[in-house]
Amino acid sequence: MKRNKGFTLVELLIAVLILAVTIGGVLLLYVTSMISSQLAWDTTVAMSHAEYVLEEAQRAESIGGILVMNWEGWADAQGLNTLPGESIDVIFSESSSNLLDMEVTVNWSRKMRDHVITLVTKVAK
Repeated sequence: MKRNKGFTLVELLIAVLILAVTIGGVLLLYVTSMISSQLAWDTTVAMSHAEYVLEEAQRAESIGGILVMNWEGWADAQGLNTLPGESIDVIFSESSSNLLDMEVTVNWSRKMRDHVITLVTKVAK
């Protein structure tokens, strides 16, 4: 009787297929986690920029000072536009003598996708 030692071609192909599927899954997981990490970082930065605008509005001496301020120019001067294609829009509504509804929207684009963060608050003076 002759005993063959080693693997057959079919066994070898099955082992290579299992290895390829495993490595492919790990690489897909890695790429997905990198994309999610980048989005989380961008969201954190955008939220920080919106909060910075709201804090500056809180420091203003009057509602009129908030309304006349050039917020886009202020954001550029402060160096807030660090995300790709970032823009900061400030919208006011229902202003009264001492209460103002304020909405700060941060827009940016990364990898041909648009992202938006919006914070809404009331400012009292």
